[in-house]
Amino acid sequence: MNLRPAQLISRLGLVLMLLLVSSTALQAQDEHIETHTLATKDRWPIHITYYKHAGNRDTPVVVLLHDQRGDRRVWTAGFANQLWTKGYAVIAVDLRKHGESKLEDETGNPSDFGDVKPDDYKKMVAYDMDAVKDFIFTEHQEQNLNMRKMGIIAPEFSAIIAMNFAMIDWQQKPYDDAPTPQMRTPRGQDVRAMVLISPMTSVRGLTTVAPIRLMRNSALPISFLFCVGSEDTLDKKDTEQLYKQIAGRNPKDNEHVFLETYPYNLRGMALFGKGLKIEPHIEIFLEKNLLELDDEWVDRRSRLQR
Repeated sequence: MNLRPAQLISRLGLVLMLLLVSSTALQAQDEHIETHTLATKDRWPIHITYYKHAGNRDTPVVVLLHDQRGDRRVWTAGFANQLWTKGYAVIAVDLRKHGESKLEDETGNPSDFGDVKPDDYKKMVAYDMDAVKDFIFTEHQEQNLNMRKMGIIAPEFSAIIAMNFAMIDWQQKPYDDAPTPQMRTPRGQDVRAMVLISPMTSVRGLTTVAPIRLMRNSALPISFLFCVGSEDTLDKKDTEQLYKQIAGRNPKDNEHVFLETYPYNLRGMALFGKGLKIEPHIEIFLEKNLLELDDEWVDRRSRLQR
């Protein structure tokens, strides 16, 4: 088929217009996704992908951690955006020495990358998660989310990081800015929901013993969802033990602690994308324990600084 020059120009124009419209649509679709590099107190760069609900200060926030062999891309490939569409601000994190969160030597090559030492696990709690919390505080104050509605999803080793961070968060004393404790502005106590997937109970230099001691049978308003493969014998044992320790003597009577098992010998992130219903289970859990929380946005600065 031979086209006249005018017809050819017309068709080329139509193609260019369609490409432009498609490109604009994709750009608009991704406008809510931002990447940031956070600086920790020990000057380690922590890379995050942030799914933002600009101007909606009642939005709950969910922090996504990764397993020991992965990075934040396990979430940004799909589930992070799925949570965003359900109404959550989402922060997918590369913990130090994972993904893009690495130092570089003088030649620009990764320095000590992947060689995770016992002290690094403690720094992930004390520094990496602290930097993430500072970022959340900034977004809270800009009224893009409500940090009082904070959840964490953590597979495998990062469950230990999440539990220790939540312990520290709930041990934060409020500002001394009012006559009575009830009136004082909180500095922590923001983690309200935790999803722990095939959770480990210890890594070199860090365990879940101290968090369990605080959270066991306590009145802390934190809800837990434990997820594990039914044929994953090692992780299933640890997961059931954690579940019972947190839930207390009668786990089935605890309305804030749940255990879900899934078919096959699958661990951590391998439980996703298989049609095993872990995704809807997490969504239902977060909806009940974050989206439906009746906890209004408040200024989190000390009254003495306002």
